[in-house]
Amino acid sequence: MPTTRDPAFDYQTYVQHTTPDPGQLQRGTKARHRRRDMAKSKITIRIDTDVLEQFKQMVPDGQGYQRLINHALREWLVAQGIKDLVREELKAMTAQVVASLRDIPPA
Repeated sequence: MPTTRDPAFDYQTYVQHTTPDPGQLQRGTKARHRRRDMAKSKITIRIDTDVLEQFKQMVPDGQGYQRLINHALREWLVAQGIKDLVREELKAMTAQVVASLRDIPPA
């Protein structure tokens, strides 16, 4: 089977000309739960009550607050990556400025 990692792979053409194998299809509630369980990890975590209540209030009827917490954690992780990138860039720029200042003769 072709892979999407191959730059020459055309997914649209592949889907149009390849019929799915009925033996490989997994349908129904059990298959859906199995896919969901494979994608996420079940953990126990302690969260301050006031923080939890704020997340619950952000969604209608208390539905999906766990998804909202997951989304907030994902955004925080992305922000941390951006902070690290900016921090490294600032260090490099500072080093360049210091090096260029050393090359300037005093007035």
